[in-house]
Amino acid sequence: MIWNGITKVDSNILKGLGILMIAIHNFMHRFPTPSENEMEFTSGKVFNLFDILFTEPAGIIRALFSYFGHFGVQIFIFLSAYGLMKKYAKNENKLLYIKFITDRVVKIYPMFLLAIVSYFIFMFTFNVVYNGMGFAEWFVPLSKPLILKLSLLYNFYPNQGLSLVGPWWFLSFIFQFYLIFPFILAMFKRFGNVFLIAISLVCITISLLTNGYLYSDVSVFITVIGHMPVLCLGIYLAQDKPVNLPNWLFGISIAAFAAGNFNEYAFLVSHFFFCIILLFVFSFILKHIEEGSLVFKTCMFFGSISMPLFLVNGFLRTPWESMARGINNELITIILCLLFMTIASLYSVFLLKVNNKCHRLLKR
Repeated sequence: MIWNGITKVDSNILKGLGILMIAIHNFMHRFPTPSENEMEFTSGKVFNLFDILFTEPAGIIRALFSYFGHFGVQIFIFLSAYGLMKKYAKNENKLLYIKFITDRVVKIYPMFLLAIVSYFIFMFTFNVVYNGMGFAEWFVPLSKPLILKLSLLYNFYPNQGLSLVGPWWFLSFIFQFYLIFPFILAMFKRFGNVFLIAISLVCITISLLTNGYLYSDVSVFITVIGHMPVLCLGIYLAQDKPVNLPNWLFGISIAAFAAGNFNEYAFLVSHFFFCIILLFVFSFILKHIEEGSLVFKTCMFFGSISMPLFLVNGFLRTPWESMARGINNELITIILCLLFMTIASLYSVFLLKVNNKCHRLLKR
């Protein structure tokens, strides 16, 4: 495969595909099986997947999204590094550190605050108003995680990376990347691809030496350390020249990812190899998707609302997911998932409009 870069339209399509993987996964993955190897490794999980694939054909769709859907995050990690590199590689003089960080915070923080407000309104209604829980009983346990979430560095606190709303770990992770990106760009301009390889190997070594946990309950996969190879891949492929990704790399990536389902050390690099798999698959899709087709329009729509949908899908699934688990019927689960996606998408459209108004006010 020859990588010739991607356009803004291509990027939006990839975001659409990625957020669909993530949101559907978040609805499906808390059924008893098959749970995924995402932040931590358990070898037996893959056998639960095999059991469903070979013995429960009705559950295949749920099982595949449950086990593999979270890898849609790798697309957003890749695109984050790719996009920043495209923007600043030729305009490094414009990358003033304080202004760069401020611009990044202004880009993500208003939407994050809107999502937090939405979370509290929704969960207050569901737990206190609907289920009759006492306000103090509901609110007090949430106060500490809330304060930590506002810092955007909550992933470094033990037991806080996945608190409140699991998918929000990504906000802290991406802010960490923003903090070090100017340094990475400067070193890349000086040492080239050698630096990308070196920093990736350093982070992989740290992951191996710590068995995937920096300390206490802090997994490397909720920090930049666990995802540095994918970030570096995004920077590498942002070069203004074609890059040959040989087909044998696709085969090696499949083999390496497969090994990561059985071996805890191979698991620590499996996210990187699955990202390569997705790049091959999505590049094939981009070549064959017709502009103006239903698939094209669907991907473009979900790509346009990917940020708010990412932030709200984690808690808007609550009543529908509980209902699906209680009924425990594969067809009903899919129907409830579609209902949840419809509601979450409509609310994301609303949230995006509010966010855009906030940005216009901030610019003034």
